[in-house]
Amino acid sequence: MRKSFIFLLIVLLIAPAIYPFPAVGVAFNGNECYRPIRNQALLEIHYTHSVSLTKVVDVYRVSGDGIYFTMEMWQEFLAGQPIDFDYRDGDFYVKREDRFLGKHWEYWFIPLNNVTVVMDGIPMFVQPPQEGVLRIEVTAVPGIILTIRRC
Repeated sequence: MRKSFIFLLIVLLIAPAIYPFPAVGVAFNGNECYRPIRNQALLEIHYTHSVSLTKVVDVYRVSGDGIYFTMEMWQEFLAGQPIDFDYRDGDFYVKREDRFLGKHWEYWFIPLNNVTVVMDGIPMFVQPPQEGVLRIEVTAVPGIILTIRRC
């Protein structure tokens, strides 16, 4: 009886550690962290545009299905920025869409961009002072990895 109880306890402890949970992963130059997704989440990429030096916010909806681009907000019409928009919101031009991008999306940033990734209003990544590729991925991660490498 005691061996059965110990076996059951071990199984109950190990199962959540190896079970894959839906998550958003953020990787930058080989460092990665994860945040769990419950149904869907709002993911925002805040950065400074490298030409106009103004704020840009890209907004995504993420779920277990993948990443959906929903909105971009910017302040100037200089090189590399859209020229068409749907409406103005204060200092920002806003373009709305609902476009499926797949399971991952990448950006290349330099220190000047000063990027911050925010999920459901909580910062999950702030760019270190180096250039690199920011990769956002919807994936399934074992519970132990989700705990150890949580953003």
